[in-house]
Amino acid sequence: MTEAQSPGGAAESTAEKNPSSRRSLLNWLLGGSFLSWAAVVVFPVLKYLKRPPEAGGGNQKTLSDEEKKKITQKGFAIVRLGTDRVIVFEDVQKNLRALEAKCSHEGCTVTYQAEEGLVWCACHNGKFAIDGRVIAGPPPKPLAVYTVQGGLSSQLTIGRRGA
Repeated sequence: MTEAQSPGGAAESTAEKNPSSRRSLLNWLLGGSFLSWAAVVVFPVLKYLKRPPEAGGGNQKTLSDEEKKKITQKGFAIVRLGTDRVIVFEDVQKNLRALEAKCSHEGCTVTYQAEEGLVWCACHNGKFAIDGRVIAGPPPKPLAVYTVQGGLSSQLTIGRRGA
C-alpha cells in the first residue's frame, strides 16, 4: 500500500489543509476587526471636522406663535436662524431686540436678565448690554446684533444685519 492510499496519509492531507484555512479565517477576522476599529475612530473625527449645513431659512426667520408666547412668559426666547442661535427679548422700554445667543468667550448660551436689564452668560459671569456690548467678565467681543421687524401681536421676523 502506498502512502497516499493509507488511512494515515489521508488524515495528514486533510490536516495540512485545515491550518491554512484556519489561518486565512483568522487573518480575515483580524483585518476586519482592525477596519471596524478604524471606522469607529475616524468617522466621528471626520463628522466633527465637517462644517454643518445651513438649516434652511437663510437670512430671515419668522417666529412662531409658540416662540412669541415664550418671549411673553419668560421674557426671552432662543431661536434658530440657520445654524445660529439667536436670543429674542423685550427690553424695559418694550422694544424687541435680537442678539447672538452664543457668548463670545467660550460659546455658552446666554440668557436675558430683565430685572438687571442685561444679557448674562452663566459660564463665567459675562455680562452684555442690551445692544450687545460687553459690560463685564471675560468675553472678548460683543454679541452680534440681528434686525427685528414686527411685534409680539403681529408677525415677528428676525434677520441678519446687512442681509
